[in-house]
Amino acid sequence: MIARFPVLFAAFLCLPAALLGDGGTLQLRKPAGPWMVTVFGAPAPLRVGVADLSVMVQGAADQNSVLDAKVRLHLKRSSATNVFEIVVPASHAAATNKLLYAAHVNLPSAGKWNLEVGVTRGDLAASASGDINVLPPEPPLASHWLYIALVPLLIVLFAANQWLKRNRRFRRFRVRP
Repeated sequence: MIARFPVLFAAFLCLPAALLGDGGTLQLRKPAGPWMVTVFGAPAPLRVGVADLSVMVQGAADQNSVLDAKVRLHLKRSSATNVFEIVVPASHAAATNKLLYAAHVNLPSAGKWNLEVGVTRGDLAASASGDINVLPPEPPLASHWLYIALVPLLIVLFAANQWLKRNRRFRRFRVRP
Protein backbone atom coordinates (compact mmCIF):
# COMPACT_ATOMS: atom_id res chain seq x y z
CA MET A 1 0.00 0.00 0.00
CA ILE A 2 2.82 2.40 0.87
CA ALA A 3 4.57 1.62 -2.42
CA ARG A 4 1.48 2.74 -4.35
CA PHE A 5 1.28 6.15 -2.72
CA PRO A 6 4.84 7.28 -1.89
CA VAL A 7 4.05 10.98 -2.26
CA LEU A 8 1.06 10.77 0.07
CA PHE A 9 3.08 8.78 2.60
CA ALA A 10 5.91 11.35 2.45
CA ALA A 11 3.41 14.18 2.98
CA PHE A 12 2.11 12.55 6.18
CA LEU A 13 5.67 12.19 7.46
CA CYS A 14 6.45 15.85 6.73
CA LEU A 15 3.40 17.28 8.53
CA PRO A 16 3.28 15.74 12.03
CA ALA A 17 2.35 19.08 13.64
CA ALA A 18 -0.82 19.22 11.57
CA LEU A 19 -2.05 15.96 13.09
CA LEU A 20 -2.64 17.64 16.47
CA GLY A 21 -1.89 14.49 18.41
CA ASP A 22 -1.59 16.00 21.88
CA GLY A 23 -3.83 18.41 23.71
CA GLY A 24 -1.36 21.09 24.68
CA THR A 25 1.97 21.90 26.24
CA LEU A 26 2.91 22.12 29.88
CA GLN A 27 2.52 25.69 31.15
CA LEU A 28 2.70 25.28 34.92
CA ARG A 29 3.29 22.50 37.47
CA LYS A 30 3.32 23.48 41.13
CA PRO A 31 2.20 22.16 44.50
CA ALA A 32 -0.92 23.75 45.99
CA GLY A 33 -1.62 22.61 49.52
CA PRO A 34 -2.39 18.87 49.46
CA TRP A 35 -2.49 18.83 45.64
CA MET A 36 -0.17 19.01 42.67
CA VAL A 37 -1.58 21.34 39.99
CA THR A 38 -0.55 20.97 36.35
CA VAL A 39 -1.73 23.37 33.62
CA PHE A 40 -1.61 22.54 29.90
CA GLY A 41 -2.23 25.11 27.17
CA ALA A 42 -3.24 24.89 23.52
CA PRO A 43 -2.38 26.13 20.95
CA ALA A 44 1.31 25.56 21.42
CA PRO A 45 2.77 28.10 21.92
CA LEU A 46 -0.01 30.19 23.48
CA ARG A 47 -0.99 33.12 21.28
CA VAL A 48 -3.35 36.09 21.47
CA GLY A 49 -6.91 34.87 20.93
CA VAL A 50 -8.82 31.89 22.27
CA ALA A 51 -6.72 29.45 24.27
CA ASP A 52 -7.69 26.15 25.84
CA LEU A 53 -6.26 25.87 29.35
CA SER A 54 -6.58 22.44 30.95
CA VAL A 55 -5.81 21.74 34.61
CA MET A 56 -4.93 18.40 36.15
CA VAL A 57 -5.32 18.22 39.93
CA GLN A 58 -3.58 15.32 41.67
CA GLY A 59 -3.06 14.37 45.27
CA ALA A 60 0.47 15.42 46.23
CA ALA A 61 1.08 12.22 48.21
CA ASP A 62 -0.34 9.55 45.91
CA GLN A 63 -0.59 11.34 42.51
CA ASN A 64 -4.21 10.15 42.09
CA SER A 65 -6.45 12.45 40.07
CA VAL A 66 -8.84 14.62 42.05
CA LEU A 67 -12.16 14.69 40.19
CA ASP A 68 -14.50 16.41 42.66
CA ALA A 69 -12.76 19.76 43.17
CA LYS A 70 -13.76 23.23 42.03
CA VAL A 71 -11.09 24.89 39.91
CA ARG A 72 -10.81 28.59 39.08
CA LEU A 73 -8.33 30.24 36.71
CA HIS A 74 -7.29 33.84 37.39
CA LEU A 75 -5.11 35.44 34.72
CA LYS A 76 -3.65 38.91 35.14
CA ARG A 77 -1.41 41.06 32.96
CA SER A 78 -0.29 44.59 33.72
CA SER A 79 1.09 46.89 31.05
CA ALA A 80 1.99 50.57 31.13
CA THR A 81 -1.54 51.63 30.16
CA ASN A 82 -3.86 48.70 30.92
CA VAL A 83 -4.50 45.97 33.44
CA PHE A 84 -6.11 42.86 31.99
CA GLU A 85 -7.76 40.47 34.41
CA ILE A 86 -9.64 37.31 33.50
CA VAL A 87 -11.34 34.95 35.97
CA VAL A 88 -12.97 31.77 34.64
CA PRO A 89 -14.08 28.51 36.21
CA ALA A 90 -12.62 25.31 34.79
CA SER A 91 -14.83 22.25 34.50
CA HIS A 92 -14.87 18.67 33.28
CA ALA A 93 -17.64 19.58 30.83
CA ALA A 94 -15.28 21.79 28.81
CA ALA A 95 -12.52 19.15 28.77
CA THR A 96 -12.09 16.43 26.19
CA ASN A 97 -10.14 14.34 28.69
CA LYS A 98 -12.46 13.99 31.67
CA LEU A 99 -9.51 13.71 34.08
CA LEU A 100 -8.84 17.39 33.40
CA TYR A 101 -10.65 20.61 34.22
CA ALA A 102 -10.70 22.94 31.20
CA ALA A 103 -11.66 26.48 30.29
CA HIS A 104 -11.55 28.45 27.06
CA VAL A 105 -9.94 31.83 27.65
CA ASN A 106 -9.72 34.78 25.26
CA LEU A 107 -6.26 36.29 25.75
CA PRO A 108 -6.43 39.91 24.52
CA SER A 109 -2.73 40.84 24.52
CA ALA A 110 0.72 39.35 24.17
CA GLY A 111 3.26 39.29 26.97
CA LYS A 112 3.85 37.68 30.33
CA TRP A 113 0.64 36.77 32.16
CA ASN A 114 0.38 35.72 35.79
CA LEU A 115 -1.77 32.60 36.11
CA GLU A 116 -3.24 31.65 39.48
CA VAL A 117 -5.09 28.36 39.75
CA GLY A 118 -7.42 28.10 42.74
CA VAL A 119 -8.54 24.65 43.86
CA THR A 120 -11.31 24.03 46.39
CA ARG A 121 -12.43 20.63 47.65
CA GLY A 122 -14.72 20.48 50.63
CA ASP A 123 -13.18 22.65 53.36
CA LEU A 124 -9.72 22.65 51.76
CA ALA A 125 -8.63 25.46 49.45
CA ALA A 126 -5.25 26.20 47.91
CA SER A 127 -3.77 27.97 44.94
CA ALA A 128 -0.71 27.77 42.73
CA SER A 129 0.57 30.59 40.57
CA GLY A 130 3.18 31.19 37.94
CA ASP A 131 3.88 33.11 34.76
CA ILE A 132 2.93 32.03 31.25
CA ASN A 133 4.07 33.65 28.02
CA VAL A 134 1.55 34.64 25.36
CA LEU A 135 2.88 35.39 21.89
CA PRO A 136 1.36 37.83 19.37
CA PRO A 137 -1.20 36.41 16.93
CA GLU A 138 0.22 34.27 14.17
CA PRO A 139 0.32 36.01 10.77
CA PRO A 140 -2.37 34.63 8.42
CA LEU A 141 0.22 33.56 5.86
CA ALA A 142 2.08 31.47 8.43
CA SER A 143 -1.07 29.69 9.57
CA HIS A 144 -2.44 29.01 6.06
CA TRP A 145 0.77 28.38 4.09
CA LEU A 146 -0.18 24.78 3.35
CA TYR A 147 -3.42 25.77 1.63
CA ILE A 148 -1.66 28.48 -0.36
CA ALA A 149 1.13 26.13 -1.47
CA LEU A 150 -1.23 23.27 -2.32
CA VAL A 151 -2.76 24.90 -5.43
CA PRO A 152 0.55 25.57 -7.27
CA LEU A 153 1.77 22.09 -6.29
CA LEU A 154 -1.33 20.48 -7.82
CA ILE A 155 -0.90 22.55 -11.00
CA VAL A 156 2.74 21.44 -11.32
CA LEU A 157 1.78 17.80 -10.75
CA PHE A 158 -0.99 18.01 -13.36
CA ALA A 159 1.39 19.62 -15.89
CA ALA A 160 4.00 16.91 -15.26
CA ASN A 161 1.34 14.22 -15.71
CA GLN A 162 0.21 15.70 -19.04
CA TRP A 163 3.79 16.10 -20.27
CA LEU A 164 4.61 12.47 -19.42
CA LYS A 165 1.45 11.22 -21.17
CA ARG A 166 2.23 13.23 -24.31
CA ASN A 167 5.85 12.01 -24.47
CA ARG A 168 4.78 8.38 -24.01
CA ARG A 169 2.28 8.69 -26.91
CA PHE A 170 4.95 10.07 -29.28
CA ARG A 171 7.40 7.30 -28.40
CA ARG A 172 4.86 4.58 -29.26
CA PHE A 173 4.14 5.83 -32.78
CA ARG A 174 7.71 6.53 -33.79
CA VAL A 175 8.86 4.42 -36.76
CA ARG A 176 12.12 2.63 -36.21
CA PRO A 177 14.48 2.43 -39.21
